[in-house]
Amino acid sequence: MADESPAMKRLAARFYLLLILVGLFFYVSWSLVYNTWDLSRAENMGVYALTIILLGFGVTGYLLYREPRPKSEPPKGT
Repeated sequence: MADESPAMKRLAARFYLLLILVGLFFYVSWSLVYNTWDLSRAENMGVYALTIILLGFGVTGYLLYREPRPKSEPPKGT
C-alpha cells in the first residue's frame, strides 16, 4: 500500500465512497418502493444484509485509502 501512486489511492478512495453512496441509495430506494421502513421485519433481511456489506466495505476502504490530514507542527521554543 505504501508504494502505490497517489492517483491510484485517490481512485480507490472514490470507489469506496461510491460503495457507501450505492449502499445508502439501495436501502432508501428499496424502502420507498416497497414501503418497508421497519427494521424488525424478517422478510427484508436480505436487503439489510446487502446494505451492511456495501456500507461496511465502503467505510473500511475509504478509511484505508483516504488522504491523511497534514499534521500541524508544535510551536517552536517550548
